[in-house]
Amino acid sequence: MIDIKTVRTRADRLRFIKMPWHLYQDDPHWVPPLIYDQKKFLNPDKGVFFDHGEAELFLALRGRRIVGRISAHVNHLQDELYGDGKGFFGFFECEDDPEAAGALLEAAEDYLKDKKKLSIEGPMNFGVYDEIGILVDGFDSDPYVLNLHNPPYYQELLTGSGYSKAIDWYAYRGYTRDGVKVDPRLFHVRDRVLRRPDLKIRNVNLKQFPSEAKIVKGIYDQAWKENWGHVSLTEREYQRIVHDLVRFVIPEISFVAEVGGVPVGFALSIYDANVAVKKLNGRLFPFGFIRLLANAKKTDRFRHILMGILKEHRNQGIEIAFYAAMADHSEAAGLREVEMSLIVEDNEAMRGSLKHLPVEIYKTYRIYRKEL
Repeated sequence: MIDIKTVRTRADRLRFIKMPWHLYQDDPHWVPPLIYDQKKFLNPDKGVFFDHGEAELFLALRGRRIVGRISAHVNHLQDELYGDGKGFFGFFECEDDPEAAGALLEAAEDYLKDKKKLSIEGPMNFGVYDEIGILVDGFDSDPYVLNLHNPPYYQELLTGSGYSKAIDWYAYRGYTRDGVKVDPRLFHVRDRVLRRPDLKIRNVNLKQFPSEAKIVKGIYDQAWKENWGHVSLTEREYQRIVHDLVRFVIPEISFVAEVGGVPVGFALSIYDANVAVKKLNGRLFPFGFIRLLANAKKTDRFRHILMGILKEHRNQGIEIAFYAAMADHSEAAGLREVEMSLIVEDNEAMRGSLKHLPVEIYKTYRIYRKEL
């Protein structure tokens, strides 16, 4: 029989965090999360999500064996913005056991029904700008930093419990050796755009990263507000991301666009820290953090993780100029492989602009939904 246990203690929370290790012990493409970060993130007294949200964590046990886990959560900022009655689930991991998966999902649904929610979507860990989705295509390679990996059978576990697709998110991949395949028109547009006397595209300055981070946040808040599921990050959420990412930003291929001295767009690329994280097996101490920093910059993989351009400055070639600059400088920086992600399927403008580059969709992540 399956027993669903609500996580109440610190010991249970640690069992929740460590549950995936036995599930993925034979999967060469799984990247263990950092236990220290997970403990803080899932702690209601410390986690940034809990400033504006509520969550319950559940474990599924068959006898004494933990066979699955899930979170159910309510985001009050999302409620204020949309008022659509949505609740969410996340951190879903489960053995190939439909009974366990059904029991976990039912526990999450019951929690959200008690909160008067009308539907459930997920997985989101916890928000749309955290780790999201079930991998439904592209199981034969490691995920890039801040993306997920799971077994193929997860799709069947969710659809078997009455869930259907809400929306897909795509990860594109390409190689700097394919630079000759870049559409030549990309560089013609870049050259024409840069002839504008009021436009300047510069590299991100890591020595002044606090002020650069404010620029990125200001543009992000405006440029992304029409994106699917967008909920602005709180200051604490944003600072958590800045703290985690600043060490991995690649200034040679990260840019800010200014018009008349005013920032109007940015493009941010980071080293794929997963190459180093995977070797740590979840443990930063005693010397893991030093190893993480030392090894992360040795990788030749990078993720183009964020790009935003203010609405009034779109379709003027700035995004093309960003792409051209990345194509120009990535190989010189010793970088071989790029992932551009995650891009939601209905962002036709960005997906259309990627046709100028030798990249293709190689992973698809799916958000699922169910009416309550």
